Amino acid sequence: MIARMTSSSQRPHLLPPWLLYALTAAVCWGIWGVLSKGPSRELSGWMTQMLFTFALIPSALLALFSSRVRVGTNKPLGLFWGFISGLLAAAGNIAFYLALEKGADTAIAVPLTNVYPLVTIAVAWIWFKERLNGVQWAGILVAVLAIVLLSGEAGNLGRPLDVLRRIGMNAWMGYSLAAMVFWGVFSATQKLSTNHISAELSYLAWCAAFVPIALWILVTKELNWSMSAAMVGSGLAAGALNGFGVIAAFAAYRYEGKASIVTPLAAAVQPGVTVALALAFLGERIGVLEAAGVGLAIVAAVALSYERKKPTS
Repeated sequence: MIARMTSSSQRPHLLPPWLLYALTAAVCWGIWGVLSKGPSRELSGWMTQMLFTFALIPSALLALFSSRVRVGTNKPLGLFWGFISGLLAAAGNIAFYLALEKGADTAIAVPLTNVYPLVTIAVAWIWFKERLNGVQWAGILVAVLAIVLLSGEAGNLGRPLDVLRRIGMNAWMGYSLAAMVFWGVFSATQKLSTNHISAELSYLAWCAAFVPIALWILVTKELNWSMSAAMVGSGLAAGALNGFGVIAAFAAYRYEGKASIVTPLAAAVQPGVTVALALAFLGERIGVLEAAGVGLAIVAAVALSYERKKPTS
């Protein structure tokens, strides 16, 4: 009996913890993608940001009362990078809102900002010295293709010359590039924070960065507070799921997930979840390119999660 219990306790998990948390983040963000459609269409980006900030309260309370919140080896440094990651995430949001205000061509701006994992991969390669195997590199290429196909602008791929003619260095393009860089670096600094403190404490520092941003919006932007109860509920629910997704991503990094793997995996799977939910509950239809994107996202997730077994001594 003891021998059986020992062998059972040593049985490896079906999925490593970092992968479970990365997939959890993708699912949360995928549901967020469905719930945020209403607010993103009806409300300004600044008002949406305010709602999403208020909606971080439930996940922040969950992190605050976690038994692991005080775990850490270098709390000042971990809190610093957690706060910086929050500022970078908010800066990416603001840059994207400004791109839209400047008349961004969504056929270019949306796919461009959505490939922010490429920035994360570059940072992880240069700064963290992360190295990937051949299968994972193939997974990254497939993930980027899936992200582009699922960006909502896949129909423009049939007119590549037309899209190229519209590319130029102007105000909205600059803001779009800034959003891509901010989001990519934000994903990398999450890893830096969890190298020193718990995922819960990292997330609280991340949430704290959104407070001064919200105050800045409140003082400098003209906000329309007349919203229907359904719109407020949808915005708060979407923001809450976004928060739970972020804390799950912090946990993925805390459990030794590589930044160059977690970020593209979640970014590829997220829109696939959104598409699946939109098909099931909103009655939406997708084309061949979007369907191919969903299939590629699954392939990318499998390839990115592939780790060669370490030799046993």
